[in-house]
Amino acid sequence: MNTINVPALKDHLQLTKSASEKVRVRAIIKIGQGKQIQNIASELMVSRRSISTWSNRFYQQGVAGLKDNKGGRKEGNPKWNTEIFDSLLKEIDKQKQYWSIPLMMQWIKEKYKQDIPEQTVWYHIDKQGYSYKSSRPHPYLGNKEKQEAFKKRAWEKN
Repeated sequence: MNTINVPALKDHLQLTKSASEKVRVRAIIKIGQGKQIQNIASELMVSRRSISTWSNRFYQQGVAGLKDNKGGRKEGNPKWNTEIFDSLLKEIDKQKQYWSIPLMMQWIKEKYKQDIPEQTVWYHIDKQGYSYKSSRPHPYLGNKEKQEAFKKRAWEKN
């Protein structure tokens, strides 16, 4: 295991503006001072797992591994052609039937050869004020005895 240059980390601590990065740097400083992870976790009010993750990133990447991670897709959010959703809405209006999100996704795939995620399709449809049909549990799959017992309890309460 590499040694931790505590004075250099203390200098870095003074330079960073990010509060979350400061917590991570403080954790590594405390490890460098020989403190136990569970004590550091308690003192900084974070999980031991977080400290372990930060420690591993620090040993692999140095101080860069402690920087804030913006998350999200590395390639960014894809920009979908709005023509796809405009065309889908026209088709929905024309056919006067119930459309589920999977049905919408299938229609888009067949017509535009695009695999658009379910959440994205839902977002664009919802944004235009449309609702969709979603599946519901079917009572015939349930336990008949439990259903009858439930009905009896409901009548007894009234």
